[in-house]
Amino acid sequence: MTLTKDTQTIILVANRNELSFETKDEKIAIYEIGVGKVNAIVSLSLLLEQIKILDIRPTLVNVGTVGSTRYPIEHVLYPNHFAQGDAYTDGFFLENTVFLTGKGLLNKVNHEDFDYNNSILTSDRFININTAFYQDIKDLNPQAFDMEAYALAFFCYTHNLPFYAIKIVSDNCDGTVKDWESILSSISGKLGTIVDDFLTQLH
Repeated sequence: MTLTKDTQTIILVANRNELSFETKDEKIAIYEIGVGKVNAIVSLSLLLEQIKILDIRPTLVNVGTVGSTRYPIEHVLYPNHFAQGDAYTDGFFLENTVFLTGKGLLNKVNHEDFDYNNSILTSDRFININTAFYQDIKDLNPQAFDMEAYALAFFCYTHNLPFYAIKIVSDNCDGTVKDWESILSSISGKLGTIVDDFLTQLH
């Protein structure tokens, strides 16, 4: 991926196989960030250096797959509530977790005002409803689970960069990584079309 002075939008995708989308528009760049919160932060830290050198302020759009217990496979979401998905213990952990809302420029909200029911929760694992971990968090009933969005949203919030997310349901949190891998080819094209429409409206 090469950024230029003309770059206005950067699409952030964890795995390039998740998105069947190509463009020759120099205003749009596609950046593969790797799977998971750590890869997301490392990749954006490197990206930020390029952004600073070029003195640009692009909009970042996270595109990818999610697991959901509420929506069917291929359902598309445009999340606007983002939270850490691994820290639910009362006290210290929640006190040090930032809860974010919005599309474009994000806002920080108090835990008491955060709507888990409309959120996407980011965890370091594929969520499986048959695990003890899920039993601890099922009452939060979020829209979906992923592995990068919160880290990306928090980075953009910290650096005052516009952020959007487009997610497509690839599993219902009842299977394995192999199920996710097998469905990528059937949903990446649909996601590519949705991204194309979204960018047309954004620009």
